[in-house]
Amino acid sequence: MTVHILVPMDRSPMAKRALEHAVSLHPDAEVTVLYVIDYIEESYSVRALVGTDELRERADERATELFEAAAEIADGHGVEIETRTAVGDPSREIVAFADDHDIDQIVIGSHGRSPMSRILLGSVAETVTRRAPVPVTVVR
Repeated sequence: MTVHILVPMDRSPMAKRALEHAVSLHPDAEVTVLYVIDYIEESYSVRALVGTDELRERADERATELFEAAAEIADGHGVEIETRTAVGDPSREIVAFADDHDIDQIVIGSHGRSPMSRILLGSVAETVTRRAPVPVTVVR
């Protein structure tokens, strides 16, 4: 039986560490890298007001960059990954994805948001750990 691991990805070094951890400890696993597009978080980080189309374009560019970086990490370990995107609240989307796609384990970085954003919106890793239907490994 192949183990299916979900690795949520963002721009943080911890997310890259989480992927590194997953592919190095589970080289035979099926690994899915998930990037959750959070338009609310995106709009808070934009300095000038921009339109919805520009937010969507920025999110797509970010996803492409993240998936390229994830592929490099996986290739370095001889592991193939699947990449997926979702739109919405990151913790909800991660838990829902795990529930809907027969995920056996989630490997997530401990910090992804800025300190101010974490205070205002809570910790994604903490919420996922509490709500996930599968074991969660938090990488620091």
